[in-house]
Amino acid sequence: MTRRVFPYAIAVAFAAVIVSFLVYTQQMANALRMDAAVFSRIYALTFQATGAQDPEEQQRLTDRVLFEVLGEMNRLEIPVVVTDADGNPTSVANLPFDADRRDPEGAERIRAYVAELDDRMPPVTAHDLQIHFGEPIFLGRLKWIPWLQSSILLMLMAAGAWAVLASVRGERERIWSAMARESAHQMGTPLSSLVGWLEQLEVGMEPEAAAGDGRSPTAPTAATAVPTAPPELILEMKADTDRLLKVSRRFELIGQHPRLDEVDIADVARRLQRYFQARLPSLGSRVSLIVEVPPEAPLVIGNETLLEWAFENLIKNALDALAGREGTVVIEYDGEHSERAAFRVFDTGPGVPAGHRKQIFDIGFSTKESGWGVGLSLTRRIIQEMHDGTILLEHSDSGASFRMELPIAERSAL
Repeated sequence: MTRRVFPYAIAVAFAAVIVSFLVYTQQMANALRMDAAVFSRIYALTFQATGAQDPEEQQRLTDRVLFEVLGEMNRLEIPVVVTDADGNPTSVANLPFDADRRDPEGAERIRAYVAELDDRMPPVTAHDLQIHFGEPIFLGRLKWIPWLQSSILLMLMAAGAWAVLASVRGERERIWSAMARESAHQMGTPLSSLVGWLEQLEVGMEPEAAAGDGRSPTAPTAATAVPTAPPELILEMKADTDRLLKVSRRFELIGQHPRLDEVDIADVARRLQRYFQARLPSLGSRVSLIVEVPPEAPLVIGNETLLEWAFENLIKNALDALAGREGTVVIEYDGEHSERAAFRVFDTGPGVPAGHRKQIFDIGFSTKESGWGVGLSLTRRIIQEMHDGTILLEHSDSGASFRMELPIAERSAL
C-alpha cells in the first residue's frame, strides 16, 4: 500500500512547490506594481507642493501629500503610528493588536510598538510629527513562502533518498530470495543421492544392488563395493544428511510466505543442543551449550524450520565469537510480555564493539574477516518479517545477548 501511494505523494508535493512558487511570484509582482503606482502619485503631489509659490497653497498641498501617503499606507495594510513631539500617539492605522490611543494603558502599548517599528525602519519627520511605519502584512506572509518551498524541497529530497535506498534494499532482497531458491534447487540432486547411499548402508546392501533401482545414476560397480559402516557412524551421517535436507528446505522457505503453526521453542532449543553437543569437540570448542527453556513455556506461532534456523544462527554466531575459547552459550526463556513470549540467546564471549552495534543486522556486515554478513540479517528477517516478532542486541557487560519476542500461539489467529 505504501509503495503505491508514495509516487502520488511525491507528485502532489512537487505540484505544491510549483503552485506556491507561481503564487509567490504573482503576489510579489502585484506588490511591486502597487508600490510603483503609489510612489508615482506621491512624487507628483510632492512636485506640485514644492512648485507652489503661495505658502498657503504649499501647506495645503503638503497636507494633501501627507493625507494621500497615509491613505495609501492604510490601503496597503502598512502599520502606521503618528506621534507628536512628546512621543504621544496622535493617529494609528493597521495595528496588529487592539489598543485605544486615548487610554493610558493602550497608549503605553502603542509606544512600545513604536520602539519595535523604529528598530526596523527609521521614522519619517513631517513638521512636528513623526510617522512610524512597518512592513505590509502581506509581505510578512510572503516571507514564509520561500521557507515553505525549501521545506517541501528538502522533504522531496529526503523522500527521494529513501526511495532509492528502499529500491536498493528491495532489489537486494529479491536477489537474495532468488539465490536462496536456486541454492535449494541445486542442493536437491546430490542430497537425493546421499539419502540413497545412506539407506544402503543401513541395510548393509551392496552399492551395485541399488544401481538398477534408478536412485543413483552414478552408483559404483561391485568392484568398488562399500563395506557396512559402524551403526553409530551411520546415525551421525544420517543426522548430517537430515540437516542438509533441512537446510535445503530452509532456503526454499526464505523466498516464500511459509505456513505458520504452533511451535514449541523448548523442543527446538533441546534439539539444537543435542545436535551441537555432538559436534562441539570436533570443532575444537570447549563450550557448554545450556538450555533454560522450561517445558511449560508457551507455544509460539511460527514456522518451526525457520525458527530453528534463527536460533541456530545465533548459536553459531556465539561459537564464532568464542573462537575456540572456553565459554558458555545459553538459550533461556524470559517470560511473557504483551502477549508475546520472550527468549534470549547470550554468550560469555568478547561481545560486540560499540561502533558495530547499529550495523550488526545489516546484510553484508560482519566482524569476521571471512564472514559473509548473512546469518544475523537472516535471523532478523525470519523473526521480524516472517513472524511479526522483534529481535534486538541488548546492552550487556560481557558477551553478546540477543533478545527475541514472538507471538504466543494460544492468543493468535492461525
